[in-house]
Amino acid sequence: MRYALLDSCDPVRAATLFYGDAATLWLDSADTDHPSSRWSYLCIAPIATLQVRAEELSRGEDGFADRADEVRAWIRSTERQRIAEGPPFQGGAAGYVSYDAAPLFLERFQSRHMPRSDLIEFNLYDTLLAFDLEGQKTWVMSAGLRAANAEEDDALADAKIAEVLTRLGDTRRAPDVDVPLGWSHPDQAIDYIAAIKRTQDFILDGDIYQANIAQNWVASHCDVSSAFSNYLQMRERTPAPFAAFGHFEGRVLASASPERLISASATGRVVAEPIKGTVRREADLIEDDLAQAGLLASEKDRAENIMITDLLRNDLSIVCEPESVEVTSLCRLETFSNLHHLVSTIEGDLSGDKDGIDLFKAVFPGGSITGAPKLRAMEIIDELEQRPRGAYCGAIGYVGFDGALDFNILIRTIDHLPTESTLLAGGGITLMSDPVGELAESELKAERIAPSLFRVGKKA
Repeated sequence: MRYALLDSCDPVRAATLFYGDAATLWLDSADTDHPSSRWSYLCIAPIATLQVRAEELSRGEDGFADRADEVRAWIRSTERQRIAEGPPFQGGAAGYVSYDAAPLFLERFQSRHMPRSDLIEFNLYDTLLAFDLEGQKTWVMSAGLRAANAEEDDALADAKIAEVLTRLGDTRRAPDVDVPLGWSHPDQAIDYIAAIKRTQDFILDGDIYQANIAQNWVASHCDVSSAFSNYLQMRERTPAPFAAFGHFEGRVLASASPERLISASATGRVVAEPIKGTVRREADLIEDDLAQAGLLASEKDRAENIMITDLLRNDLSIVCEPESVEVTSLCRLETFSNLHHLVSTIEGDLSGDKDGIDLFKAVFPGGSITGAPKLRAMEIIDELEQRPRGAYCGAIGYVGFDGALDFNILIRTIDHLPTESTLLAGGGITLMSDPVGELAESELKAERIAPSLFRVGKKA
């Protein structure tokens, strides 16, 4: 592994120079006040690509196993050098898994919806920029690989780094375009409220304890420049610790996610951090203190968070060492740019015969965006939501050459497809849920991503 260390750190400027390149992925720790926001990564010029198309759903878990082995082969093909003092991620596989890929992870789950786009895309990156937001330095790194199973070539690595440094000298500015996306709302408010009430019927019947139900908005297609410009505006309005901008084949993903799905260190220490419980931040300090106190005292939000924490504890127990899984923080309040959330932390030690891909499979889709029990909640979601979720509630992140991984949950995300752009928002429904209040919460989440949805005179 070769590198150049720069005494500057401007991920926005760097992303502006590379976002138009196919398969560029910006893992963007935009909320610099968050404890998980030290590092951002700009992954460029992949040397291999893995895609899973919608038609592969028919292969179920067998299809997933084959593709998982491909990613394992990328990671394990040959021993990679690491820079001891360098960033946590020094190259490997990075990309997304859409929620629509869920049947590949849960054999007993089948969706009635036909996906409108690819299910999974991962790219193998030997070259990337790692931004140390704390130390204000930039690592330009390359392993100098020609193919997934190739040996490292220092001369090629130096050439790749030199090319990146040349491009960083470009004086190009971010696209100054503000293209209105023209959102429409196929799910009317009355339909969403009806879905919430139907969910509560399922709870009363004993099917589930809770389910996460979403409504969706649709806009016209926009090109990658417009999508990037909109993303920069989004990250300024609502900076998030697990944000991302990905230019993939057939879709562009723009995410301001506050939520981590799962992470694991190279030594196998596992962390999951589900979010359940949301309230708006208030400009008035006294009102904001009252909002925080109300969230912490909310019986409904605490119960919801505890149920999902227990679900994730069980998921992790499948792949972690016996008795290593523990809840290290329960229902703490975390403050983000526009909202307060209740967050819990579950930790464990990955079993010696398991790897990061086994871990991802055990927790996907995340319990906080499905419900409990997970399978039945997903079946109810599939029945009540009228369109496929697409990338929404999937995950985006990386698996490093050293086996470490980190993935978000794709909430607060715009999914730009060739024919349309989609935005979904929702929340966990329990017996204590007030349908009108849940409608307001989902609209609050969507408003932070697309403020034009709720401007005066515009129906949502």
